[in-house]
Amino acid sequence: MDYFGDITLLVIMVPTLLVMFFYEYPARWQDRKFIFGVRNREEFKEEKASAQVTKIVSGTRKQALIIMIASFVLMGLIMLIPDATVRMSLWMLFILADLVLFSIPFMRSNLEMKSLKREIGINSNAGTIYTDLKAAGSIRALKPALIIIPNLITLAVFILSLLHDLGIIPGGTDASSFALTGMSGSFLSIGLILVPVAFLMDRLRNEVISSDSDTNNNYNRAKKKAFADMFVAMSWINALVVILYALLLLFMNSDIVLVIQIMVYMFLLMAALALFAKKTVAIDKRYRNETTIDVDDDDKWILGSIYYNPEDRRLNVAKRMGIGGTINIGHPAGKAITIVMGIFLVTAVASVILISVFAKTGMKVTVQNDTLVCNQVIDYYKVPLDDIKDPELCEMKSGFHLSRQVGIGMDPVFIGTFIVNDESGCNTFLNMKSDLYVRFEANGVTYCISGNSSSETEEIFGKLEAAKK
Repeated sequence: MDYFGDITLLVIMVPTLLVMFFYEYPARWQDRKFIFGVRNREEFKEEKASAQVTKIVSGTRKQALIIMIASFVLMGLIMLIPDATVRMSLWMLFILADLVLFSIPFMRSNLEMKSLKREIGINSNAGTIYTDLKAAGSIRALKPALIIIPNLITLAVFILSLLHDLGIIPGGTDASSFALTGMSGSFLSIGLILVPVAFLMDRLRNEVISSDSDTNNNYNRAKKKAFADMFVAMSWINALVVILYALLLLFMNSDIVLVIQIMVYMFLLMAALALFAKKTVAIDKRYRNETTIDVDDDDKWILGSIYYNPEDRRLNVAKRMGIGGTINIGHPAGKAITIVMGIFLVTAVASVILISVFAKTGMKVTVQNDTLVCNQVIDYYKVPLDDIKDPELCEMKSGFHLSRQVGIGMDPVFIGTFIVNDESGCNTFLNMKSDLYVRFEANGVTYCISGNSSSETEEIFGKLEAAKK
């Protein structure tokens, strides 16, 4: 069984859950600015309230730890499933469900903290919004060149690799060159998303924590510098990992190269996030004694994670759960973005289910009215027998290699345009349960097809041979 995809997802999910656990469920709450999305206050440190907060934090952390351990066990169980199609579908659904499930203790404790606020008599002034006019919108920490240059490097690698694949740059194409194009393109996409997010975070309205403008300036400058450093680091990590991948491909063309690349990427990414978290906690601790204005907008945060405040003109605000920013769904544009994101999420889940159905539906290769028809739910290829040239029966020997360009690639079903044994642009209709496949030319295009078994493939080849006589 091929566990390359499973290992890749495992390498991504394990550190992601670990970072979420230590950042969202800290053991020591006294130095945090927010406790499960509720603003930390001096009243919480009084003896009776402190014991209750500690109890909430301790209980919630245990729940999150149980969910994390259960998640690791479930990942192991998923990898025991022999059917690759079922396995990958479960992985996709598991990731979506697990990230939500892992946030439930946070959301439940947000309600408990709000209840504690009411119990100890903290009055809410949620409708009050403070603005420091002396420095409104003037604090910037992001240096554009530092985040643009690494993206230009990634873009350069992508363009050179693409030109090589298109034959404009000589050297010949193979599976590794297409893999580099896909990888550099993926990281370029990530980088292009990071750039506008970094600029948005750098332009957040300055938070007012004091009646002294200099204190506000220094605090916001430090916070924005931490965000800027994180986004710059992530952009450079993208560029360095793409270069590392390109160098590794010069010495070995193997799936292990991608595993190494992903492991290095996740290690560096988690290190950058951990450093950001450490800086953020240190900044909040440093300015706690200088905070003279506490805005109580906890009730505007639904479950501590969703910001809804129609009276706030900001579209983007800093998150209280997780790292980065989130939208104000009370803003008109925020409502539209939320609807689009909801549609995207539903579409993503539906796509996983649909792909699974396609992959599990039987493949049929038949001859109808002197035409070879390859069908799985729909007719993918219809090739007149008269157009078929030089059919040959081939074995899927050791070293047989497929690399998707366009189409479905969920073991055992591979349908679309693939690189087959370093030959690009092959129209493929293969079931890997067959040890044989038929290769032929038709109208200048190479086809590689098989039945659901070796015997079916031999039968198909026999019909094509008979048609040529």
